Amino acid sequence: MSALSPLRFQRLQKHRAEATEQFVVFRLGQEWFALAIQVVQKVVPLGQVYGDPQGTGVSLTIYQDQELVVVDVGHRIFSNQGLASLPTTAGAAAAPQRYLLIVQNSQGGVVGLPIDSQPTLRRVAIAAVMPLSTTYLSQANIQCVSSLMIQAANQPPVFLLDPDQLSQPQQITALTR
Repeated sequence: MSALSPLRFQRLQKHRAEATEQFVVFRLGQEWFALAIQVVQKVVPLGQVYGDPQGTGVSLTIYQDQELVVVDVGHRIFSNQGLASLPTTAGAAAAPQRYLLIVQNSQGGVVGLPIDSQPTLRRVAIAAVMPLSTTYLSQANIQCVSSLMIQAANQPPVFLLDPDQLSQPQQITALTR
């Protein structure tokens, strides 16, 4: 076994000292979003969804012979805009396969979040997760976001989603309009 050089030892210490966490990362429109890997139970191909004639963003699907509430994550995050009306990147072809993130909130409730592209797994330094300003959270047209992950240079930021806010019931505004 070779001895560690001072430079190699410093690199090893730096790597050990930096605490990281894993996130499931996906894109909606032109923004990147993430959920802590601990709350994502599974990623499966999205099957048929039923029961949203009013366009509320909440529907049902059958998963493992049980009903699963499906919350349109784009609808919930972008305040009644939904995935269908989100802008896409120029030249991007529509993904033929949609996926369902099966997410558990802190109370043990499980919901499905449909996404248009296959998610990826990223390890992020905990120090890179920054809280969003209260001004942005109160004024912006984006909901269910708890923090902002600052990535390496030349990469867009990733918004960290709050699974409890995503799975909370919202008032159905489509019926009152």
